[in-house]
Amino acid sequence: MASSIPRGIRVIDWKNADKSRSIRYRVRVERGDFVVDRSFEDIERAKLFLEDTKTPEGRLLIAQGRDRATAVVSQMEKLAAEMVMRGRCTLAHAIKSYMRDYVDPQLESNIDKVKQTAKAAAARLRHCRTIPISYIKEGFVTPSGPIAGLRAKSKGFATKPIGDFYIDELTEQEATEYINYRLGQGKAKSTVKRELYALQSVVNKLRYTDQPAWKQLGGRNPFTQADKSKLKGGERKRRTIIGAEQEEALLTELRKCRNKEMPLIFAVAMSTGMRRAEVLGLFWSQIDLDRGVISLDAEQTKADEERLVILLPEAVEAFKAIPRAPGDDCVFHYKIEGFKSVFRRVLTRAKLEGLRMHDTRRSFISRVLKDITSSPVVIADMIGARSVANLQKRSIERIRQNDMIDARAIKTEEQLRWVVHHKDSQTTARYANLAPAKKVSKSKAPESNGVGDSADDATG
Repeated sequence: MASSIPRGIRVIDWKNADKSRSIRYRVRVERGDFVVDRSFEDIERAKLFLEDTKTPEGRLLIAQGRDRATAVVSQMEKLAAEMVMRGRCTLAHAIKSYMRDYVDPQLESNIDKVKQTAKAAAARLRHCRTIPISYIKEGFVTPSGPIAGLRAKSKGFATKPIGDFYIDELTEQEATEYINYRLGQGKAKSTVKRELYALQSVVNKLRYTDQPAWKQLGGRNPFTQADKSKLKGGERKRRTIIGAEQEEALLTELRKCRNKEMPLIFAVAMSTGMRRAEVLGLFWSQIDLDRGVISLDAEQTKADEERLVILLPEAVEAFKAIPRAPGDDCVFHYKIEGFKSVFRRVLTRAKLEGLRMHDTRRSFISRVLKDITSSPVVIADMIGARSVANLQKRSIERIRQNDMIDARAIKTEEQLRWVVHHKDSQTTARYANLAPAKKVSKSKAPESNGVGDSADDATG
């Protein structure tokens, strides 16, 4: 590589605005009063610029901003603008438009939960657009049929970031290759699912962010049509409940923290079943300890809907233990990222790395099931679950299954269905009250057919 780079051009490690790193080519020239220092993304433009610095005519063009390297950029920008005017845009352009209209405004939010969600979405999309996807260059034949497997060895085979593809050129094949590439990197199925749905949303929102590009697609979304069969079962079934000994060990370490809010935050989460962001975003003006309720605003909840949190006696006591400074409406003063870092270190010290803050929510549901009610509807209302069916499937059923394992017994028809993997009672009913097969009487047994079957054998 070094032999192909002329003297006067230096390769530098460049840090981009999104904190990723890339290679650039720097041209720095000092000749009397003529001083220039420019960096380029590709070597060819750097060579053109270096040649222009060696002649009086070239230096004059550089001073006027009309040198050949600048002209190449201007021409590229012009072509890109023409493409956009004709309704064509790259996936990177679509992502940029999506972030401008839907993500960037949330980054300015005063709600910590909203800001953190937006940061995660921005980081995910910035990374998604860099994933390399293979393709066959224009003018070359794409192998198909019996030789389709030789695609990677055919002429014209190349790779480029998926963000560089024009939206109308993307097909379900490229979207499926994205899935295969990410899984090949060892990424979890759930991670790839989130990325695919994010890209799917980017294309769907084109109807609002770039109407000409959306019309060019004709309503087709390649990420919707991708083969998602390899992503099935991507959700990890978590069943962890924080036991009494674990809770005590965790509280012991939390009390050692310099910030005395840590054990109080944990106590509120354990006694209310609220999510981490909901707990950290609480205001005293939302809490009515006399009535035993908390009024959460829509922007504080996962479902983006207002909700009342019912406080049990232990939750009321947990809030009464929290000191309240005069004139300060914030219950807690931790930001989500700060709390995550500290809580992670606490889990390490307590040797409980397998636990997560969200396990406090599952533990609360478990206690409610045992002590108060068995109705999924009531529990869903208490903890603000958007879907009763999802709560039943993802939390309540797993908790009851654990109870069944501990009891070493099958006590209900519902537990039996879990064991034999029946989706509903109707399926199980087909196996119930079956009369035993009638035994053929010897006196009515058919005559031997020479095969040697007895009457008993004939009944099966």
